[in-house]
Amino acid sequence: MEDEESPEECKVCITNYDKAKRRPRTLPCGHSFCSLCLAGMLKDEGLTCPSCRNTHHATSTDAFPISYDMEAIIRKLKILQYKAEFSSSPDGPTAVKEKQESLRRTMTRLQETLTELGRYEDQLQDWVRDHNDILTSLQELVARNQAAVRLLQDEQGILQYQRSKGDEALRQLEAMEGSLGAASSPQEAVSAIDESEARSSEAEDWMDHCRAIFPDQNTAHTSLTVRKVSGRALEEAKKGEEPGTPPPEQRPPPEAPSTPLTIMEKVTLIAPVLTVEALRRLGDPVRSLLEEGRVSAVQQEGRDGGPPHSSRLARLSLLGGQVHLHALEDQTEFTPAPTHSIPHEALVQLLDYTSSLVFLQLAWAGSEGGMVYIRLSPDTELSRQFLLLCSGEKGPSYRRSCLLGVWNKGTEFEMVGGGDYERNDGHGGAPILEDMRPRREYQRPALAGTLRAMHGPVSSKSAQFSISTQDCASREWHWAFGRVEKGLEVVRAAAGYKNVKEVMVVDCGVVLPW
Repeated sequence: MEDEESPEECKVCITNYDKAKRRPRTLPCGHSFCSLCLAGMLKDEGLTCPSCRNTHHATSTDAFPISYDMEAIIRKLKILQYKAEFSSSPDGPTAVKEKQESLRRTMTRLQETLTELGRYEDQLQDWVRDHNDILTSLQELVARNQAAVRLLQDEQGILQYQRSKGDEALRQLEAMEGSLGAASSPQEAVSAIDESEARSSEAEDWMDHCRAIFPDQNTAHTSLTVRKVSGRALEEAKKGEEPGTPPPEQRPPPEAPSTPLTIMEKVTLIAPVLTVEALRRLGDPVRSLLEEGRVSAVQQEGRDGGPPHSSRLARLSLLGGQVHLHALEDQTEFTPAPTHSIPHEALVQLLDYTSSLVFLQLAWAGSEGGMVYIRLSPDTELSRQFLLLCSGEKGPSYRRSCLLGVWNKGTEFEMVGGGDYERNDGHGGAPILEDMRPRREYQRPALAGTLRAMHGPVSSKSAQFSISTQDCASREWHWAFGRVEKGLEVVRAAAGYKNVKEVMVVDCGVVLPW
């Protein structure tokens, strides 16, 4: 009786048959069940009918024919159902609307997967560039690097093929969405829904397949291994040593996570995307991460001369084509949490203390202010201290400090002062370096944009600074150690604000030198 009442349902899973994965198939005994249930019942090249318990031999569900008569009956039932809904609702049956929403969700996920494939393709291209650079310097590793490149290019070929399939699937879903919206009769609605179910199922299968095959662990790991070995060999060659090729440490495959990883998250687990060299080269994958604010520099506990037992992060950003290392801050205050990181110490080692470029970002009420870029020179205690207070490497930084005032306002000696990172009232700004002393190098022409220590290097407030806003050709400044390279108009605008003490250094940091 149940079979007669619900012929559209599989009697095992109690789910309606469909044109995608649950097509009705008939056993030799005459009973019909959906393809998924039959596949689950196959054991030892056979299965037992759930209705009559007869045993049938088969190696796959394809051995049992699709019940086209059953599908025809189900189709007629759907047409009768949709006739009633078309007559009662001017907007058409609810099933059409639901399927449109389902298609839109699938298309969104499909587009996200295509985006992931695009990023992975960029990463593969970046790795290929890595190997090509190494090949020009290390001829003895040409064969190994070329093999790695071929693996990557093979992976790219597979990826591009899959992308073409994904693009085609997206075009089909878009067409099906239009067909559903244009359905004007029950027959057209049923045909569109059946076809959309099949296309949606194919798209879901494609996405699952992409997540399963990308990235290829052997390709990514081989690429990482050869690059590491080649890099070590190059460093040894530069030192005049015989290049060595010790076997790389094997990394076990990552355990399956509770939630599926994206393609790029899997890539990062197998072979880290972010390295100092990748950052310096600034290829498409790293550029995208920087533009999205997903990269930080991590200061290890007690490293870089920082406070002990601390965990701090510094944001990395891309502004004007240059990589900016922002001031370190506590990890608990770092929002949002970045997804990629690099050791802070590795970046600090790249700085050129004879000509470092730092930045202060000023802002005040009613104005976004702007960036002030300052070139520090030469390599002196004052310039190092200022750089450390811009980077926060030793703990404190100029971030969230306010300007202290404008001196000699309206004259050629006009200057703006700040740098009391401790108290913001002019009574703080203690040195963070020892053995500060006067130097002959601190005497400079009094030009607009000159950066100088407001109270001198030996003062208990040597971290306080001033920036001249006007040229004063008739004299020289003492204790000068840098000059504004860009953004002097921001300093002048701050000097003209009604209450300069409300002007805040909302951010600061260092521009990495490449």
